[in-house]
Parts: sequence; structure tokens; C-alpha cells
Amino acid sequence: MIGRLLGRRAILSEREQELRSREQELLDRLATALARFGTDVDPDDLRRFRDARDQLTGLFLLVVAGEFNSGKSSFINALLGERVLPEGVTPTTDRINLLRFGPAVSEQLLEAFLLERTYPSDLLREITIVDTPGTNAIIRRHEELTRDFIPRADLVLFVTSADRPFTESERGFLEQIREWGKKIVFVVNKIDILTRPEDRQQVLDFVRQHAQALLGEEPRLFPVSARDALDARTAGSADGWGSSGFGAMDEYLVRTLDQEERVRLKLLNPLNVGLKLSAKYKDVAFQRLKLLTQDVETIQSIDRQLALVHDELVRDVEPRLARLDVLLSDMERRGHGFFEETIRIGRIRTLMDSEGVRRAFEREVIGDTAAQIEVETGRIIDWIVERNLKAWQDVSGYIDRRQIDRHREGMVGEVGTSFTYNRQALLDSIGRVAREVIGTYDREAEARAIANDVQGAFATTALAQVGALGLGTLVVTLLTGAAADVTGLLLASALAVSGFYVIPRRRRQAQREFAGRIADLRRRLRDGLTRQVHLEIAQSTERINEAIAPYRRFVQSTQQELTDARGELVATEDSLLRLRTEIERP
Repeated sequence: MIGRLLGRRAILSEREQELRSREQELLDRLATALARFGTDVDPDDLRRFRDARDQLTGLFLLVVAGEFNSGKSSFINALLGERVLPEGVTPTTDRINLLRFGPAVSEQLLEAFLLERTYPSDLLREITIVDTPGTNAIIRRHEELTRDFIPRADLVLFVTSADRPFTESERGFLEQIREWGKKIVFVVNKIDILTRPEDRQQVLDFVRQHAQALLGEEPRLFPVSARDALDARTAGSADGWGSSGFGAMDEYLVRTLDQEERVRLKLLNPLNVGLKLSAKYKDVAFQRLKLLTQDVETIQSIDRQLALVHDELVRDVEPRLARLDVLLSDMERRGHGFFEETIRIGRIRTLMDSEGVRRAFEREVIGDTAAQIEVETGRIIDWIVERNLKAWQDVSGYIDRRQIDRHREGMVGEVGTSFTYNRQALLDSIGRVAREVIGTYDREAEARAIANDVQGAFATTALAQVGALGLGTLVVTLLTGAAADVTGLLLASALAVSGFYVIPRRRRQAQREFAGRIADLRRRLRDGLTRQVHLEIAQSTERINEAIAPYRRFVQSTQQELTDARGELVATEDSLLRLRTEIERP
């Protein structure tokens, strides 16, 4: 028999070691996945996870919890058979008490609110009993201590009092315990105050019914009188011990909660903590990915707006350039008529006056067309400037609306702050830059800069020396050359050769040169203004993209990190669930 038991224990040890090893590996994977969230992981979650993981290799941790004055300390004293812990009607436990085996009674403060007590009890050789401060007391810090320590527990003995069984505050606290996947055993203490059997049964049925509704399964329930049990142990009274109900409690802790069961619960403790955290941060990642999807849409919307602005400028510049073409075509028609009328034999004396021909050409052909060209070009330039400014205003207005939507959405829970802060700061920066650009936008300076670029685009090398002269002056200078070049040569030619042959040829030459210069002017104006449209929107797009670049990088990198983290959490959670099924299998 002993050999078989030893062999069974050896097999159990091998299986236990293998399960511990697999679980440790999964918990390490979970820790890596959680680390991807950086400072956005709740420090309390990390601490609870670390404590539960450390507990995997420690002694079995039996945590006794319950409301203030439910008799938790009396219950533990009854288990140990001596008044190790202080008892009273006022809160007597203001810290976590770890009761461990030791050859002598001693106590040592391990950390703030965590006191280690040693006591020479055989029960403590394999089980560490934890006495927690009472919940629902005036001192809220006591309840916080208990709530924070629960994730470490391998098993929770929840003590409720027979005179106030399963109160609403107890139910709320039990829900928190259940969220961590803890196994809960219920103890109804002070059962001795109910002298009638039917009253006892009514209380037990009440607790059992509500506990089952909470747990979703039949609860393990022990009615006891901790005071009677301790008195019976002190007096060595078998009858008193039997009537106290502690015999069944002892049997459970020593027999039912055997080595195999303790190992199973020990393995399930950090595993369930890990499952809770993986589920929590998997949802955090999912919700943030949803939020980032809207950020991606924000960036894409800005990109679409910029593309539309570019397309609209390219499209709308054509009818504006057409008005310039009309002005140039009218001037070209007048020019041809001028040369037909002026360059002929009957006007030989007029042709000898080159300066007079020039003035007549400027008056009759060019007239106010140069000024009209300058005005019309200025209108196009102003239109480019206004459309460029509107692009910034559209971005600014969109970001302002986006910020309102974002604040309405809120963030996921209370997990971390860096994600919220970075996202908000980067989104705010786009709107801030857009507003600064709009606020400092100098329309006159922008228009002047574009005009200079357009002027330089078609000014010839000879005319480049004109410098600060306006566009109209350049047009006049460029076009009157057609008359000057012809009339300056005609006089000498007419004296040397018969004008009957020279003048018609010179007239056709002047018309060709004038038409060529009109065509060149039309091309240069069209090319210069079209190029400027592309250049201005490219510069505006570049500045806007520069403003949103940090936000774009944040969205892209965070989206990838969250996708990877969530994928790792999903895979780890699936492995933890399969391992839990294997551990729970008999």
C-alpha cells in the first residue's frame, strides 16, 4: 500500500513539475505581451500579476476574508487551537497577517501593512493562512488591503456571520473575488446564536442560494461556531468540538484539501489571474485599435482633402487662363491689323520714325491690355493664395471637429495615461500648427512671392535686368520689340533697295515675330501659372504633412504594436485556457 502511494506521489510530482513548467512559460509570454503596453499597464495589475506568479512556487495560500466583525480572527484561532490573533468587536486587524509555520511564536513586518507571524502548528507546515482586515468597516484602507491581496490567494475562505448572512456589501466584494477566478469556500460563523434548527437551516439555505447564484455552481458551505470550537479545543471537550461544526471544516482542510487538490488550486491561481489580465488588455487593445481606426480615417481624410484641393486648382485654373488667352488673342488680332496698315509704301515716312511707330504700336495694339494681363494674373495669384489658405482652414476645422468627437468617445477604462496623452497631444499639435499658419498668413506677401516667381518664369535674359518692374511693363517691353525690330531696319533697306520688294516681306516678318511673341507669352504665362499652382499646393501639402507626421507615425506604430500585442494575448489566452482544462481534469 505504502509503495503504491509513493509511486502515485512520484507520478503526481512529475506531472506537477511538467504543468508548472508549462504554466511558467505561458505566464512569461503573457508578461512579454503586457510589456508591449508600456506605461499604459495599470501598475496594480502588474503587481498583482507578479505576486500571483511568484506564488506559483510558494506554499499553499489560504486567505480568510469577510466583513468586519464576522469572526475571521476567531475562526483562524479555532483552526490553530489557540488565540494567536487578537479578537474583538471593533476592527482588530489593520494589516495583512501571514501565519506560517515556525518552531516558536514570532512576528516580523515584511512590508507596510504586511505582518508575518509564525506559530508551531502542523496545519501551517503546508498551508499559509492569511488573515485579512474586515471589509465594510469605517476604515476603508482595510478593505483596500484585502481587495489587493485577493489575487495572491490559492483558496478563499469567506466568513459570513449567522446574524447578518450574505449582505449586499458581501455580495459586491465576492463578485470582485470571483472576477479573479478564485475558488471560494463559504463559512457561516456564529451559528451557535441560532438555537432553533429551523432557523439555522433557513440561514444556510439563504447563503447557499445566493452563493450559487453568484458562483454558478453548488457552493461548499460550512456552518461553524469559532468561539465554541476554540473553547472545546482548550477544554479538550469532544462534545463541544462536535457541536461547533469544526470537525467538517478540519476534515475538509486536511482530507479533502489534500496535496493533489492543493497543487491543482495552486496552479490555477496565477493562471486565472493571467486569464483575467489577458482578457482585460485584449479588450483594451481592441478598443484602442477601434479608436486608432478613426485616427487613420482622420489622416486619410486630410490626405483626400489635399488631393481634392490639388485637383480643384488644376481644374479651375483652366477657365482663368482662358481669360488671359482672350486678352492675348484680341491683342494679336489688333497687332496683325496694325502691321497691315502701317508697314506699306504709302506709310514710308511714318515708318522712318521708329519711335513714333513704337508709340503707335503701344497705343493701338497693346493699349491697356498689358495692365489687364497684370490684373488678371493678379486675380489668379490671389485665387491661388486664397485656395491655399482655405486648405489650411479646412484642415484646422476638421481637426477641431475631430477633437470634439474624440472627447465624446472617451477612453477605455482607467488604464494608463501615455496612450491618451500622446494621442491627444499629437492631434492637438496639428490643429495648433494649422491655426498658427492661418493666424500668420500674409496674403500680400504670398501673392507678391508668387508674382515674382511668375514674372521670372517668362522674363527673358535681356528683360531680367528690369528687376522690380511689374508684369505689365515686361509684357509691353517684350511685345513692342516686334515693332522696333522691324521699323529700325526698314529705313536703311528702303534706301538701298526698292521698297516694293522689301516692305511686304518685312510686314510678314513682323507679323510672324509678333505672333511668335504672343504665342511665347501665352505659353510662358500658362506654364508659369500652372507650375505655380502645382508648386504652391505641393508646398502647402508638404507643410501640412510635416505637421501631421508625428501623429501619422504614432498611429501607424501604435496600431502595429497593438495588433501584435493583441495577437500575442489571444494566443496566450488560448493556451492558458487549454492548460486550465487540463489542470481541472481529474
